[in-house]
Amino acid sequence: MFAAVFPIAAIAADCPSAKTAKNGFMLRNSGAISEFRPAKGPLVSITNSFGDSNKQTVYSYGGLVDLSRSSNDERYAIYPLGGLEKVLPLKKDAHHIISFVPLDPQASKDEWTLELTVTKRETVAVGRCKYDAYRVKQETKRAGQQVDVWSALYSPDLRATLAKVYDEGTSEEATIAYDYIQSLSR
Repeated sequence: MFAAVFPIAAIAADCPSAKTAKNGFMLRNSGAISEFRPAKGPLVSITNSFGDSNKQTVYSYGGLVDLSRSSNDERYAIYPLGGLEKVLPLKKDAHHIISFVPLDPQASKDEWTLELTVTKRETVAVGRCKYDAYRVKQETKRAGQQVDVWSALYSPDLRATLAKVYDEGTSEEATIAYDYIQSLSR
């Protein structure tokens, strides 16, 4: 009788939770390994490896909004002008517009906004683990013109985007999701 119970408990224990995510966790798919660790305040530090030796470091607000990305071949950073602190915790049907300045001399002259719209709650599976998530449409505009749009499947418990949906609602819709998750030891 006990032998049947222990394997199930061991499987459940392998799924990071809101409590254990504070120690960090790793998400993986066929193209990337991402290590998530809490940073100062609402920031999450994410280290992405893409199969070669190139690593990317991301600092994200609550694991939802990337504030900076850096690697050997990319530098990206934004400075939010306000409103970001009102985004979390997420609520269904919430809509936020965050004005920001890209820290890039070529782009900083224009007005930029990031519109976040929480469209629904759903359950997202990562391997054998399941998480409550919000679908959050992220639309970036430059001088009022859309330059990027996609939806995050965001877990508030983990403070992480578990999947990204591109071209949502079209015949070209594509979802890039993680298929494995594991806790990290401190």
